[in-house]
Amino acid sequence: MSAPALERRTSSPATALTASAVLAVANAITFLVLAGRPNPGMAALSVLPLAAAALLWRRVQVAPVVTIAVAALVVFIRPVDLAFDLVRPGDVLPFAVAAVLVTAAGVAIVSSLVLVLRPSTGTGERLVGLGGGTAVGVALAATLLVVWPQSDDTGSLTDEQLAALPTVDMTNFKFSPAQLRVGRGQPVAFKFTNDTDDNHTFTITELGVDIEVPSGRTRIAVVDARPGQYAVHCAAGDHQEKGMVGRLTVTEDALTSTAAPETSSGAHHHG
Repeated sequence: MSAPALERRTSSPATALTASAVLAVANAITFLVLAGRPNPGMAALSVLPLAAAALLWRRVQVAPVVTIAVAALVVFIRPVDLAFDLVRPGDVLPFAVAAVLVTAAGVAIVSSLVLVLRPSTGTGERLVGLGGGTAVGVALAATLLVVWPQSDDTGSLTDEQLAALPTVDMTNFKFSPAQLRVGRGQPVAFKFTNDTDDNHTFTITELGVDIEVPSGRTRIAVVDARPGQYAVHCAAGDHQEKGMVGRLTVTEDALTSTAAPETSSGAHHHG
């Protein structure tokens, strides 16, 4: 393609460029500010949309295609994190950042497609990029919520029961406490906090339980379990091999007041 033709094809990349820059900022905030601890590795992905923006600014021929690929990558590399935040509008900042990220990705994708398909761009094409991109962002969010549903199932627990749930801290690489006990008449339910830089799971293979808790987030898990003992582990990466294991004991009888309070359902938070 000749230089003049290339100039016409990418004559107005401002919408895609701006969306890519916003995408980079939202990704950086997600992993540097909202994470339990800053995650420089995941935050470094922000370099990719910035690089795409630079290619768009220089009007490089492959810039629109690169931008589309990068936008999709940023959305789907950690889909659980986004789905978790999008379904919880009450957590205002994480929800807002997730919404901005998927919207920016949609605008980047659509406006880049406009650059590929239209030999020249103007106000109409920019409006298509913004309007169509917002619609694609909504579609991306819907896809995340359908494919990776992350809402809490609290069953029939009352607000008082939810407030009294024992807290289990997820640290690198252990559950604290690791020995969980629940007596008859108590809900088999826990509140998990993850103040690390990585995602962790509460997994009981025998019961088909596999609850993921993103970095910097808190989650409630209600388990349907008969009396017995169940092995617990984190299924993320090699966390189980590194010692992130525990045990859940559901007793036939109610726990007495002398039972270890830090391991029983309804206990207070112990770090």
